[in-house]
Amino acid sequence: MTVQTSNTISMLEILLKPKADELDNPSFIQMLGEGKERRVSRAEYNLLILRAMTMLEHAGIKSGDRIMMTSPNSPELAATIMAGWRLGVECVPIDFRMTTGELANVAVKLRCRLAFVYKPFFKDVEALQALEKELESSSTKLLCLTEIAKHEPDSKERPLTAFANLNHPAFMILTSGTTGMPKAAVHDLASLVPNLHELAEMGGIKKAQKALIPVPISHVLGLEVMLCVHLVGGAVLFSELSIPGIVKAINEHKPEITVGVPTIYGALASMPPGAIDMSAARVILCGGAPLPLSLASDFEKRFGKRLNNGYGSTESKIMAVNMAGPVESVGKVAPSTTVEIRDGEGKVLADGQSGEIIICGPTLMKGYFEQPEATEAVLKNGCYKTGDHGYMKDGYLFISGRAKEMIIVAGNKVFPSEVEDSLRRNSIVKEVAVVGVSHSRLGQLVKAVIVLNDGEWSEKLKGDEASQHEAKAALKAEMREYCNQNLKRELRPMEWDFRTAEEPLPKTSSGKIDKKQLV
Repeated sequence: MTVQTSNTISMLEILLKPKADELDNPSFIQMLGEGKERRVSRAEYNLLILRAMTMLEHAGIKSGDRIMMTSPNSPELAATIMAGWRLGVECVPIDFRMTTGELANVAVKLRCRLAFVYKPFFKDVEALQALEKELESSSTKLLCLTEIAKHEPDSKERPLTAFANLNHPAFMILTSGTTGMPKAAVHDLASLVPNLHELAEMGGIKKAQKALIPVPISHVLGLEVMLCVHLVGGAVLFSELSIPGIVKAINEHKPEITVGVPTIYGALASMPPGAIDMSAARVILCGGAPLPLSLASDFEKRFGKRLNNGYGSTESKIMAVNMAGPVESVGKVAPSTTVEIRDGEGKVLADGQSGEIIICGPTLMKGYFEQPEATEAVLKNGCYKTGDHGYMKDGYLFISGRAKEMIIVAGNKVFPSEVEDSLRRNSIVKEVAVVGVSHSRLGQLVKAVIVLNDGEWSEKLKGDEASQHEAKAALKAEMREYCNQNLKRELRPMEWDFRTAEEPLPKTSSGKIDKKQLV
């Protein structure tokens, strides 16, 4: 358990109650589309927080309650979370791309007293009405974030936060599952706020910088970077969550900090010369999924900028950032955190030996909401079993891959990331994902799903059935020859799925490739 300190409280005050000399500083720049944007100062953001507090109180919300919020990134969404924390309310930010059925399930199963939504986002009015009716039957009120502006803040004196202490559950982040019982990681402010300070130190995030956050703040990566930037006095830039929207934000606002997942940076690196100006970038954080070495190399060649790989999880928060270490590494771990590499029997391994990554320290979640068995399976004695494999060397952490994604081919362990990184270096490959498929004799086979770059091969796959068959056979022969020269025998794919440039790989709500749809 993290000890509540005056330093933690001071940092929390910066997030929840701005200092008088910072009221004119920018908090947000929100890109609205159609050439429009909105700027929100620290004073205006504080007013939004106070209005959201009034709105929550008028809705009967009090300390100890739990509320859900779902919306595209916006100052109102951020303000509602801060308002909840000031009132001692547990906040559950949910990805705005969920279906109404999924939203209702999460709100009911997590027993949220109130659900904030952004009604203009819902095109299906009947679905929204059905959601409201279903929530009402479960005693969950439905409110719209845009209504915050209608509430005038009162003059009541309130403490910084109504939580009994900073170890009280303050927020949940979903790790998986939107049907059935959601798997939600529970966190407190005592573990979050010091972690933000460490992230700022590790990442070189400084005052007066602008940070582009084109990932949802309903996920740990977006939420932590947003809070970290505000902690040091920077401004957050919200763009549309699309490649054109991201490019427009970078070209118009020249952010010093950009955060994203590998698929975003892959798209930026493949854009035509002169299409994007990365000259102002100082910190380019990459997280949410493994960073292919080939992508890191391509990006640096293209822009002369290094992708700063990082590591963390919904359960552990961000706990490593690579600013200047070996490019294969995810960096050094946060000062408050220790990492152990253990074998299958729990024995701690020496430097350079590969095994399961175990994270120990104060940044960890409190557990999964009402899932004690799942919690006990991963949390023990202040340490978290990540399920990731890797090793430590000279103080740096290296990731091999996830145990649950490992492919076993005739007893040989294959991590998809190693195969994907090699295949991605081929000039015809735009996107790639590697998965394991069952095989009666070998146990599993390596299957590669490849999206082709625009060009001759992609066009041939658009032809008639005979042309497609001929193109796929030729592609398979070319890629097999490439693999013979670049991959060990057990790593070579034996099944292939080729797609045109207009058929992107399926993505999860956080921007990761959704491999479950590829098996």
